[in-house]
Amino acid sequence: MDVFFLENVKFRYETDLVLDIERMTVSTGEVTLLTGANGSGKTTLLRMMAGLLTPETGIINYKDEAIIFGKPGLKHRRQVTLLVQEPYLFRGNVLLNVSYGPRARGMNISQANKKAEEAILKTRCEGLIQRDAAQLSGGEKKRVALARALAAGAETLLLDEPISHVDEENSEVIVGIIQELAASGITLVVSTHIPEWTKSLSVKNVRLAYGRVV
Repeated sequence: MDVFFLENVKFRYETDLVLDIERMTVSTGEVTLLTGANGSGKTTLLRMMAGLLTPETGIINYKDEAIIFGKPGLKHRRQVTLLVQEPYLFRGNVLLNVSYGPRARGMNISQANKKAEEAILKTRCEGLIQRDAAQLSGGEKKRVALARALAAGAETLLLDEPISHVDEENSEVIVGIIQELAASGITLVVSTHIPEWTKSLSVKNVRLAYGRVV
């Protein structure tokens, strides 16, 4: 089953055409790798798939339904979460950050913390649970942001350059987390301009150049 279906999708920044996708699909439970040089359109594509940017033309469907952009598209943004290169974390410790989503959706503190702790284990952040988010390294912040998305109920994850500016140890941990999430049935779309680190992953490779699939 195709989770995402894109056809004739175009996007411009002012007058420059930066994305021109004739056709692209993402299947359920697979890791789709977006490769290409910096400036090839990877981040723009991920932001549109997340419902954060409205295409100029074309079709973007998620589970056979057209994505609704803007404020009315809250349901889609709860199902599909984009993790940016430099994630923003709230003030407070890791548990407070990760439990934010469940609490925002009406769970009591006990339920929200249980949901958060499950996500923290999946992202190997148990040693960070009481750490102040402001004191985390770049790689640790990415793992905590990933845990927060899982705790909030994301079923599809869009990861923008997940190992950029991350040390080797955290890079290996993040690759392992991606493997485990994919094995559990979560769909992932992962962008990178250095695809060598994904050799241990079973992926579908979509290469972009000048905003087009090549």
